[in-house]
Formats: sequence, structure tokens, C-alpha cells
Amino acid sequence: MCNLSQIHVDAGRREGLAEGLVKGLKKGIKKEMIKNVTTIMKKTNKSMTEVMDLLDIDESLRPEIRKSIETQCD
Repeated sequence: MCNLSQIHVDAGRREGLAEGLVKGLKKGIKKEMIKNVTTIMKKTNKSMTEVMDLLDIDESLRPEIRKSIETQCD
């Protein structure tokens, strides 16, 4: 393979790895938030909304967290 082609392959590989890392981190963070909300709900007898308020979870993330927790409880 010529050097120019290799440069493009390497650049694409770096972009793909970086994108995968970001997606993985976001997924891990959400999973950890769900675990924390669930644990605090059980230990404090607070509602899901109260716990998310307490943890100051961004409004844009709340529907996904709520759905995941409700699915676990079914």
C-alpha cells in the first residue's frame, strides 16, 4: 500500500477508536447513574424523581434512566 493510502487508513482507524471510546464512556456513565439512583432509592425510600433531583441529573438524561429502572423493576 502506498504511503498516502496508509495515512488515510490510519486516520480512519484513529477516528473509529476515538468514537468508540466516547460511546463506551457514555454508556458506562449512564449505567453507573442508573445503579446509583436505584441504590439511593432503596436506601432512602425516596422516589426516583427525588433521587435524580438530589444527584442533579440533567433533564435530558432522565427519561432514559427512568425507562431503564422501570424496565428492571418489571
